[in-house]
Amino acid sequence: MLAFAEDAPDAHAVKIDGKEGSYETLEAAVRAAESGDTIILGEGNYTLYKISSEGMTKGKNLTFVGQGPDKTAWNIGAEVPNPEYYGTEYNGDYSFDGAGTVTFKNMTLRSGDKDYLGFIRIDNTVVENCVINGETFYWGYKSAVFTNTTFNAPDGRYALWTYSSPIMTFDTCTFNASGKVINVYTDYSAGAHDITVNFNNCTVNSSILNKQALNINDSNMRPYKYIIHIDNPQTITAALSNTTCSQLFGFKEDKTTGFTGNTGYTDVYLDGDLVWTDGKMKTHSYTVGEKEDAYEITGRSDWTPSGAERIDECEVTKTCKHCGWTKKELEHAQATINKVYREGL
Repeated sequence: MLAFAEDAPDAHAVKIDGKEGSYETLEAAVRAAESGDTIILGEGNYTLYKISSEGMTKGKNLTFVGQGPDKTAWNIGAEVPNPEYYGTEYNGDYSFDGAGTVTFKNMTLRSGDKDYLGFIRIDNTVVENCVINGETFYWGYKSAVFTNTTFNAPDGRYALWTYSSPIMTFDTCTFNASGKVINVYTDYSAGAHDITVNFNNCTVNSSILNKQALNINDSNMRPYKYIIHIDNPQTITAALSNTTCSQLFGFKEDKTTGFTGNTGYTDVYLDGDLVWTDGKMKTHSYTVGEKEDAYEITGRSDWTPSGAERIDECEVTKTCKHCGWTKKELEHAQATINKVYREGL
């Protein structure tokens, strides 16, 4: 059983930075806090679940600082979600309903392994130097920023969905998953506005047998788009998409029904360059196929090996072994001879 802050006041004394004294419960500290205050949490487990935001967090900007992810934990929502509410938002956490900007630092945030979990109706959320265990849907309804945060997804489930935030930023984050990482999808605000995902300096440790780091489904976004900026990706271990030729991003597909989540309402920028738009690859330069030089080459039979009519160059067709992308280019005789010699062909 979890030892909540209210259960052990001596072990879980809470302070408001810059103010005298301490509070025996998290609820008392939050009720006394003014907008802009920083609340210092001791070691232990905390939650505001089932406490109304009225007179507590509503209309306030608050920062909560723990003693480190190994010492301080915050429980998002119920310890055990109610089966009667599966498929709805009602297992979510309303304790910050109507809050302005809420920041969590130096702690572990705990969620569950069911859909539609998270903090309901906060304007902006900021998570810094934290660990997030479990799957979440709801973060800031205007923006959500995660910095130096580790996500541990439940087995077989996503770490999170881009569900409620028009702008989500992940900076120097690590994702540990068993095949699903980030689901770039919403039904809540689909077709209402663009949704921007910034994925900067991030590392992904996931299964190579399931999905890409960003699994996109833009089938209900018209006339708006997902706008994805991927900058300086670190080690990315995830499945390779045969559509995008990338482990970084791909689209939901169901070969049995013919469904595709690639309907032309996603723009992907990699290190500032637009690489995917209107449902098509704009350049092959970013792909795994290009990096591995994984091409089938045809057209070399046109060479004339000797004689007065010797051909010094010919047009060849290069076809990516992963995604089928093709291009034609001229090859020179000596370059081809050198390549054949090197590869022992």
